[in-house]
Amino acid sequence: MKYVVIIGDGMADRPIDEIGGLTVLQKAVTPNMDRLAVKGTVGMVRTIPAGMTPGSDVANLSARRSRSGSAITRATCTSER
Repeated sequence: MKYVVIIGDGMADRPIDEIGGLTVLQKAVTPNMDRLAVKGTVGMVRTIPAGMTPGSDVANLSARRSRSGSAITRATCTSER
């Protein structure tokens, strides 16, 4: 089985009043990410190990090294657009 892992590092943001209280990512047109989400399996994984200080370096290395499926929550995605 082949996997594509997309790590959205830096995609979190705060709502902006000028664009209707949405975040930039919520406002963005993302047809390719939407297509991948609808046709694939979407999941979330805890990337900050207990006791570690949260940060991009820790999260990205942890996600890259993780081989255990026990930390992954899988879900089927339907397009909300």
